[in-house]
Amino acid sequence: MTLSRALKILTLPALLSIYVGCSPVNFAKDNEVNYCQNFGQNCITQNGRDYFDYTVTAAGGLVDILIVDDNSASMSFEQTHLADRLSGFVQNLENQHADYRIAITTTDISASANNPPRAINQNGALQDGNLIQFPNGEYFLTNNSGTIDQKDQWFKSTVQRPETATCESFIRSHYGQSGYDAGYLANCPSGDERGVYAANLVVKNNPNGFIRSNAHLAIIFLSDEDERSQAYYYNTPGFELDNLDQPATLVSNVSSLYPGKLLSAHSIITTTQACLNTQNSQMVINGVSVVSGSYGLIYNQASTSTQGIVGDICASDYTGQLGQISTNILNRISSLSLACNNPSDLVVSISGQSGVTYSVSGKELKFNVQLSPGTAVELKYSCETL
Repeated sequence: MTLSRALKILTLPALLSIYVGCSPVNFAKDNEVNYCQNFGQNCITQNGRDYFDYTVTAAGGLVDILIVDDNSASMSFEQTHLADRLSGFVQNLENQHADYRIAITTTDISASANNPPRAINQNGALQDGNLIQFPNGEYFLTNNSGTIDQKDQWFKSTVQRPETATCESFIRSHYGQSGYDAGYLANCPSGDERGVYAANLVVKNNPNGFIRSNAHLAIIFLSDEDERSQAYYYNTPGFELDNLDQPATLVSNVSSLYPGKLLSAHSIITTTQACLNTQNSQMVINGVSVVSGSYGLIYNQASTSTQGIVGDICASDYTGQLGQISTNILNRISSLSLACNNPSDLVVSISGQSGVTYSVSGKELKFNVQLSPGTAVELKYSCETL
């Protein structure tokens, strides 16, 4: 949620060209994970090529799903849409016998200016990639958490954030009045959405032991505004992208901390002019739009770089796009991630399971069947040195 400012309406391609041309973002290698290809696996470099030889464990139907929920003002409508359609999403996973975990975190980061832990963010419990506790006491839902109906109710009550509703109520009642800024800080979580930053913290810290080393990691971003969009949308000083705000860092962290793990990032965001108009008209007070959205450029980049699904946050029904996301996830749990696109001299050795074939698409090594949990896969191949 961004407080209203003079809004320049631009098409998505135009915004992309501005962002690419003016952004100070540097996607250079992280020296802490500067192995061959930034992949986190030991290798030998000779004559301009990186030679890999390592063994990983296949996901075998395991998937950890992190939902990054924008809990700023103007998001109640979208949170409700997602809540209303989760049962079908989970049922699809269970029909395919996926061993899943589903957790929720927020886009609220305490490193943002003037955004300390306080009562509205449960004194920091709702910030910095912490997982939100479900009503059953768990920090992530699993196949065994309860019935579909129970999980549906627990998810609805958790993804629909009370601090979002509190903030929206405060804005409607107090906008333009004396003491509004101080009251906003007390009644609202951060309007500086940093979903990629939050996802990076989950990957780095693995709160509550949520991420399994041998499971596919799927991240779903739900936000009506982009990562730190004030930086490029309003040219606001102090909102430059940090290293942890960058999708490239997310991919690198997953590769280095969980070698061989496949990551898919999915986004339900603003992608069209019509949707942007809708987001900008959700809260109008005395003729003034006091909250606004933005195109989800960074979230879109996270999705496209990991072959994820990009959905429309303004859709009247999220059934279709959640179906696409679940299908994408189910396809990935019989896959492994490689260090580079279409590597040379690929040799795949699978321990203890016969009749398995594979294909390669980009960095994805896809098997014709789900490998049994714990199946060891030895990989040998080479990539052109970066």
